[in-house]
Amino acid sequence: MQEKETDIEKIRILQLKEGSKPAFNYIFQTYNQKLYFFALGYLKSEKEAEEIVQETFLKIWERRDHIDPELSINAYLFKIAFNFIQKHLIRNFKEEELKHNLAGELVSFDDHTANMLNYHFLLQHINKLIDELPPRQKEIIGLRKLEGFTPKEISEKLSLSVKTVEAHLTAALRFLKERLQSEKFDDLLLFALTFRKKN
Repeated sequence: MQEKETDIEKIRILQLKEGSKPAFNYIFQTYNQKLYFFALGYLKSEKEAEEIVQETFLKIWERRDHIDPELSINAYLFKIAFNFIQKHLIRNFKEEELKHNLAGELVSFDDHTANMLNYHFLLQHINKLIDELPPRQKEIIGLRKLEGFTPKEISEKLSLSVKTVEAHLTAALRFLKERLQSEKFDDLLLFALTFRKKN
């Protein structure tokens, strides 16, 4: 049954690439509620969640030529929605910009993370991991991701070579990514949900 649904979806995606509005409506009807509740869970605003759905499907229509029917449309949709959610959260909570940017870089989207990822808990966890970085790496990643300095500007500000700055950045991002990849999202999410219930 699932294989037949997958085949139908691939056909609809191929039709969508050719500009078929019925195919677009099929994808919309299949995923709009999932995306709405995904966005609502993070933004806590019905209006903003509806905006995320509209922005996501507008993007899908505008970039329909670039959709690969062999890849998961589910993960593709959730990744686009995630990017829009990220922009909304940055607009609403500017002080969280560092963690949002890092989340976008460090999380790779597949069907599992698209369905299971608790964005707010992930941001809190990334923040804790950043605190574990050596002071110099923490300082440099803050200047780069939060304040928008280029490696050259950071090197001048801290009297370091550009290569040294880039090495610190690479090491910091590698540490964060490896830690996230080594930890089970399911266990982290279970902990987060349990913690929330107690509060």
